[in-house]
Amino acid sequence: MTTSTVFERKDFLSDQEPRWCQGCGDYGILKGFSTALSKIGISPEKFVIVSGIGCSSRFPHYTSAYGFHSIHGRAPAIATGIKLSRPDLSVWVITGDGDGLSIGGNHFIHMMRRNPDIKLVLLNNRIYGLTKGQISPTSPQGTKTKSTPYGSVDNRSTR
Repeated sequence: MTTSTVFERKDFLSDQEPRWCQGCGDYGILKGFSTALSKIGISPEKFVIVSGIGCSSRFPHYTSAYGFHSIHGRAPAIATGIKLSRPDLSVWVITGDGDGLSIGGNHFIHMMRRNPDIKLVLLNNRIYGLTKGQISPTSPQGTKTKSTPYGSVDNRSTR
């Protein structure tokens, strides 16, 4: 008879206090993410979380899994290298709409094309939150920000 280890959400959280803006949805996503990891049945040291730049990319600091905070938009490429060298690990990319779909768009597309066993979680808040409000690739047309006071002219809706 074999016994399996049961993990709890707290097993996947680091001792670092999350630092996002008050009311940010990333708090809830971190809670759901750490809860989901605990239910997979794999120990924290078998997970790798790779991120780029932006609010979403703070995730490696807030988890007890191995983490890699990469350069802007390159998380999918780095995650692919990790998976190729360590196929036994569960590799996850945490990215945002700007990091993953703007500067990292081609890396995202090539990762999908290669189809490695990597999970990608995209936090889409439709705005560049870390830089305090420029439009992102998924901001709806007409979005008004400090840098687009007359509204975005691009048709970026996510319909």
